[in-house]
Amino acid sequence: MNGSTPEYRIYPLVNGRVTIDGSLAFLGGNPSEEYLLLCYIWLILGGKKPALLCAGLKDVVQMNREAAHVLRTPLTQAPGETVRAQLRKFGLEPQDIAHVFITHLHFDHVDGLDDLLNAEVYLGKREWEAATDESCVDKWGNRWGNQRIIDEFTRNPQWKKRLHLVEDEEILPGIESFWVGGHTPGSMAYSVATKYGTVVLPGDLVTLSANLECNIPPGINMNEEECYAGFARIREKADIVLASHDPDVLDKWPPARSKCTVRAIKVGECDVLDSVTFHGGNETETHRFYLYVWVIEGRGKPIVVETGPDPRYIEEFNRKTHAYIPGGIRQEPGEETVSALKRHGVDPSQVSTVIVTHLHEDHYNYLRAFPNARLVVNRTEYEWARARLAPEVKRILDSDPKRLHLAEEEEIEPGIRLVPLGGHTPGSQGVLVRTYMGDVLLAGDVVYLYENIEKN
Repeated sequence: MNGSTPEYRIYPLVNGRVTIDGSLAFLGGNPSEEYLLLCYIWLILGGKKPALLCAGLKDVVQMNREAAHVLRTPLTQAPGETVRAQLRKFGLEPQDIAHVFITHLHFDHVDGLDDLLNAEVYLGKREWEAATDESCVDKWGNRWGNQRIIDEFTRNPQWKKRLHLVEDEEILPGIESFWVGGHTPGSMAYSVATKYGTVVLPGDLVTLSANLECNIPPGINMNEEECYAGFARIREKADIVLASHDPDVLDKWPPARSKCTVRAIKVGECDVLDSVTFHGGNETETHRFYLYVWVIEGRGKPIVVETGPDPRYIEEFNRKTHAYIPGGIRQEPGEETVSALKRHGVDPSQVSTVIVTHLHEDHYNYLRAFPNARLVVNRTEYEWARARLAPEVKRILDSDPKRLHLAEEEEIEPGIRLVPLGGHTPGSQGVLVRTYMGDVLLAGDVVYLYENIEKN
């Protein structure tokens, strides 16, 4: 990859879910089988401006009406799965999207275009020609294109001037379109340069990964020979293929070598009354708690979750919490956060980001241990606690406000997502980390012990 080609980052964002039968998932498949499909929009960052592959769904009711003949169960879309909601997790609005790459004109791939009015739209020339030919129909005798969107591009001068009909060509540095056909007459795939190699987003010619892996086209197709030829073109160009509707994409991407490791580093312990540990618990018995900071590695510089308690203020903390933490926080030699991290080969001055699950003092008040890190706090949590922030932390943030990042539900690094949890405090958040062993949720004090989950 040359120096002028961006290394793009691709984020598959769920836009809805539906099931189809096996004969539609695979040519010759078993109609009694059922397959879950996820609808995605694909956010592409790393270029000069944000881009999307596929414009996503807005009108779920109309989608279910138009596609009823191929759906086993109706499509559903959770509130957080709209295009607008998904983009906001990245601090973006629909008007921020500069480019939209369309693989084909099926409803679920273009319905959201009228919210993306600042975007240049790239569509296969063959797809446009076939979709506007009234004699061209699918195997059910239907015209397959979203007619509302086709009408906008045909009749609306503002829409018409942003439509680019593409063939096999480079659209942006590091992003190329190429015809694959098969699923629809003009289906396009797009290759994207990333640090993992060339990723091909193949549209619905590869609906599930198994279509390509087993060389079996989807049952929803308009030309079987084109499907096989399209598979060959995809294999020729791709290092990685991300199937258009496969739920497993969320597990396979980013690739395994990009996944993180998480280490738990003990920075103290205490005994907590069961009446605090468990709802309705005993008011005299206690459970032993360990205090941890969590080190996430695999994203360049280390990321730490929680600061651990500042040793300057442990005595004060113990006085304030004596009623339910009898004996207070205790630290063995070497358990103070800075010493503990260095003992495990982590230099606190190299930590890029400190995420705190909530703003109780033992989780955030040792920010001074991380002089070069930004502090990531849930926005609701910060608004709730800002009037009583630890003085040392307030001083640090007042002197350098850019160090504070107020988060909602968002991915702060590839494979590291913040998830609002609430419960323990109004803005408690979990940190969901994609690791080699699967997804790991660091839940903060929403879950003190495994027993909280096991016994509900």
